[in-house]
Amino acid sequence: MTFRTKLTLSFTLLFAAIFGIIGIVIYFFSERYTKREFHERLHDRAHIAAQLYLDEDELSPKMMQRVREQYTKSLPVEQVHIYDSNRQPAFKLSEVNLKDLANNFDQLDKEGFIEFTTIQRQWVGWKFDDNQGQFYVLVSAEDLYGQSKLANLRQILFISFLGSLVLVIMVGYVFTGHVVHPINHIVQEVNKIRASNLHLRLKEQTAKDEIGNLIHTFNQMLSRLEMSFDMQKNFISNASHELHNPLTAISGEIEVALLKKRDPEEYIVSLENMQRETERLEKLTSDLLGLAQTGFDGDTMLQEELRIDELLMEILSEICNPYPEQSINWDMQHMPSEAGALVINGNKSLIKIAVSNILENAVKFSNGNGVNVDLEADKKGVKIVVKDKGIGIPEQEQPHIFQTFYRATNARGHKGTGIGLPLTEKIMKMHGGNIEITSLEGTGTQVTLYFPGKVKV
Repeated sequence: MTFRTKLTLSFTLLFAAIFGIIGIVIYFFSERYTKREFHERLHDRAHIAAQLYLDEDELSPKMMQRVREQYTKSLPVEQVHIYDSNRQPAFKLSEVNLKDLANNFDQLDKEGFIEFTTIQRQWVGWKFDDNQGQFYVLVSAEDLYGQSKLANLRQILFISFLGSLVLVIMVGYVFTGHVVHPINHIVQEVNKIRASNLHLRLKEQTAKDEIGNLIHTFNQMLSRLEMSFDMQKNFISNASHELHNPLTAISGEIEVALLKKRDPEEYIVSLENMQRETERLEKLTSDLLGLAQTGFDGDTMLQEELRIDELLMEILSEICNPYPEQSINWDMQHMPSEAGALVINGNKSLIKIAVSNILENAVKFSNGNGVNVDLEADKKGVKIVVKDKGIGIPEQEQPHIFQTFYRATNARGHKGTGIGLPLTEKIMKMHGGNIEITSLEGTGTQVTLYFPGKVKV
């Protein structure tokens, strides 16, 4: 069942329920009014009957004539029954077919008048006091005119209900067609979009309604998908190129070494070359795996509370091993007095990768001029500032430093893969933090890592 059909059906059922309830309410009150009106007429007939037959000796001839004229206008199938105080018929126009006549007399003695209905005949009864004693008057009739009006009302309501239902279905189908037309248009436009033309977008609407929000949200999703596809293509292209270089170097070194028998010293040099390329390949593979890991959903990763100062101390001890000649100065003047301010929530291995990348870059590009590390913390979060006096980054190349595999022109003489900074940026974003870099070529670079306090990833 299509959405248009469902919407039409729902609209029709809603109208049918509302119109049906209104029709039932109208008929209920109409029937109630008709019965009430007819009962009042029966009460009048009962009083007329009492005046005519009980008070005939007390009325003047002129008044008696007026009563007779009123009484001659009888109701349809009218019956009048008058009983004396002994509950014996004093006057009746026909036989009384009442099973609970005695109960009716008891109720008259108690309340003075009664109203009831038998099948289609309506009854009223009154108790009158006369100079001749007490009398009971029972008058009944069939409200043929009222029943005819109610039957006509039922017919009108039923025909109106069916006619309105058909009209609502037709109008509802046309109306829902206008409602779902923008959705059908969106579906047609979306079906034209493939992986090869992700640059296409749906036409935005000026109206800020639900359809406009849907189109805007879908265009935003397409933008994210296009960016992801482009990043994926660039990543695969660059990764294959970067992996190919060390493998080619290792393969070439092996071929050269196997061309002829060589001295042990030559084999040692060849093995050292292969070792360097292997280490480069290992570093590149490790960075690629880290970069792929940052593409996982943060909710599925292991998270824990950790002390950033303890983690920083662990990282510094590991970095000092391969770079013993380098001087790393940890400035502790801004350390907080409360240890709890240094606690953050996050994935320890990923945060360690992010901080290690920054410190390793600082040491690598400082040219032996030393690196300063400053750790600050407050109620809002923790900040690590790493500053070196190295080669710096050219100003025109700074906007590109977070692109995967991008390396500054003055950094190509140093070992690296071009993945460290993009990987660090992703890790920081996953933890709700950010990274800021200020650099001046030939003077040095300052990198600031900001971690929110106890932020769940």
